[in-house]
Amino acid sequence: MKELRTEVQVTLRQILTPQLYQLLKLLQMPYLELEQTVRGELAKNPLLEEEQESEEEQDTIPRKETTIREETKEIDWSQFFQGDYDRYYRPTQRSRENLPERVPVSLPSIRDNLLEQVHLHTSDEQARIIGEYLIDSLDDDGFLDTDPSEVADILHVSEERVLDILKLIQTFDPPGVGSRGVEECLTIQLFQNGYTDDDAEVKIVQNFLKEVGAKKLNKIKKRLHISEIRIREAIEIISSLNPKPFRGLGSGNIRYIVPDIIMKKIDNNYEIELNETTIPRLKISSYYKEILDEKENLLKEEKEFIKQKLNSAVNLMRGLEQRRHSILRVVRYIIKQQRDFFEEGISKMAPLTMQKVAETVDLHESTVSRIVQGKYIDTPRGILPLKFFFGGSVSCKDNTNISTRSVKEKIKIMVEKEDKRHPLQDKQIVKILDTDGITLARRTVAKYRTQMNILPARLRKGN
Repeated sequence: MKELRTEVQVTLRQILTPQLYQLLKLLQMPYLELEQTVRGELAKNPLLEEEQESEEEQDTIPRKETTIREETKEIDWSQFFQGDYDRYYRPTQRSRENLPERVPVSLPSIRDNLLEQVHLHTSDEQARIIGEYLIDSLDDDGFLDTDPSEVADILHVSEERVLDILKLIQTFDPPGVGSRGVEECLTIQLFQNGYTDDDAEVKIVQNFLKEVGAKKLNKIKKRLHISEIRIREAIEIISSLNPKPFRGLGSGNIRYIVPDIIMKKIDNNYEIELNETTIPRLKISSYYKEILDEKENLLKEEKEFIKQKLNSAVNLMRGLEQRRHSILRVVRYIIKQQRDFFEEGISKMAPLTMQKVAETVDLHESTVSRIVQGKYIDTPRGILPLKFFFGGSVSCKDNTNISTRSVKEKIKIMVEKEDKRHPLQDKQIVKILDTDGITLARRTVAKYRTQMNILPARLRKGN
C-alpha cells in the first residue's frame, strides 16, 4: 500500500485589481478617449471636482511617481485630508490655438462592437477585463498581436483563463477575429460553417496552405488520398473565406487626429510635452473634509461610500500621473534614438524595436506597445503615429544595422530617378544597394517594392 503524503505549498501570486487594470487602460488611451474618460469620472464621482485655472499655479505640490506594476493600496480616508499629497491632478496646460478641431465619432468602431459582444456574453468582471485587454491587443487585421502567456503575466491571471476568454472572442463577429494567424483564422471560419476536422477543407487549411499557394495539388492528393476535383472544390470554399478578419470593415468615420505629444525644437534641442490641453484639472472635494470631521455621525453605508469614492478618485489621479510619466519616458527615448531622422529625413531613420525601448526605460514590452498604440506626436516633420518610429532592420556589411524603412526609402528614390525607358530591375537594385554595403536578396527587394505599391520594371517602362 502506497504511503499517502500531504504537502503544503505556499505560492505568492498577485491578483488582478481594478486599480492595476485602470493603469493599463489609461496608458493606452489616446488624447480624445482620455478626455472623455476623465469627464465621465467627474460626472460619476462626487469626491472629484474640476479645479479652475488660476493665475498662480500650485506647482509645489509633490508628485509621487509610481510604477505600472505597483499594487495600489486603499487610502486611509480618515487621515487623507491632513495633507496635500495626491489631492490634485494638474494636466499640462498650453495654448489651444493650433489644435485641430475635434469632431465626435457618430458610428461605433470595430473595437466598440467587440467590446459590446464581450459585455453581452459575460457578466464576470475578470472575464470582461481580460476580454477588453485581448481586444485592445488586436492588430489592424484583427489578429491577436500578443502571446496569451504574456497577457496572463501582465494581468496576473492564469494562461488557461486567458485562453478561455480568447476562445470566446473567436466566436464573435467578424469571423476569425482574435486568431493568431491565417491558418487559425480560416479554420475558425470553417468550423463556424459546420465543417469538422475530418473534412478536406480543414485538413488543407491546417496542413497544406503553402502547397495551395504553389499549386502543388499532386502532393495534397497523395497525402489526403482524395481526387483533384475534390481538392479544387475544397480550395474554392477556402478561397471564399476572409483571411483577414478586419478587412473591408473600416468604420467609414472621418477621424480627426489630435496629437498626444507636442514636440518642438528649441535652440539645438528637441523638447516634448504631453498634450492635455482640454483634460480637466482634478482635485478632491474639500466639502468631504467637513463630512469626515463629523465621522461619528456617519452611517456605516455612508462611510463605505466615501471610502470607495475616495479610493477611486485618488487611484485615477495616480493613474494619470503614471500615464504622463511613462509616455514621456518612452517618447524621450524614441526622439533620442531618431534624432538623425528629424535632422535629415527618413533615409537616416534608425532601427528601433519595442523590446529595446522596454529594456532601456525599464518597462515591460507589452506596456511600451500599449503606450505607442493609437497615439500621435506633432513633430517638425509633421504629425506622425508613434508606431512610425518602429520597424525591422537590415544588416550591413560593416556589421551595423539600418532600418527597413530607410532601405525602402532608398529603393523609392532609385525608382524615382531611374531612366523610364530602361527602368531598374530588382536584380539591378540589389547590386546598387550592395555597393552601399546593404546586402538584400532579390525577393526581399521585390517584397519591399510591392509593399510600397511600386510596379515591376516591365510595367514601369515608359511611365
